[in-house]
Amino acid sequence: MKAFRIFPVLFLAFLLIHCKPIQKTAVGMLIQNQWELQSLRGSTDLKNLFPSSLPFFDFDEAGKLSGFTGCNNFSGLYSLEGKDLKLDPGAITQKACLGEGENQFLEAIKQVNTFSGDAGKLILAGESGELMRLIPKNQEVKPAH
Repeated sequence: MKAFRIFPVLFLAFLLIHCKPIQKTAVGMLIQNQWELQSLRGSTDLKNLFPSSLPFFDFDEAGKLSGFTGCNNFSGLYSLEGKDLKLDPGAITQKACLGEGENQFLEAIKQVNTFSGDAGKLILAGESGELMRLIPKNQEVKPAH
């Protein structure tokens, strides 16, 4: 009878020990770079949407999110559970912006619920699929074949 009581405890301990490295790996992937927008909702023609500079994200280990919308700076939070990712841009500066790029970028941020990628790319997705593709800032963009 004691064996049946010990088994669930051992199983839970096993899960806790083996799930932590996965979470640390996911956070490590996010915080290793400043991530610059490469595509928004499948479009790579970003110069018209963001004439001055491309949006980017900075994630830190403590769950803070900061970045640039292409026009304004933001400072907020993110939450990560496995591959589930929620972004809250928080406080945003209030400069007047040309075009619709910033609005489209902020709307996409609200819809993000998961991510994937590796050291060379970060894909943020929502219910409808890929919302944004980002690359490490200052990395040379190679044309797709």
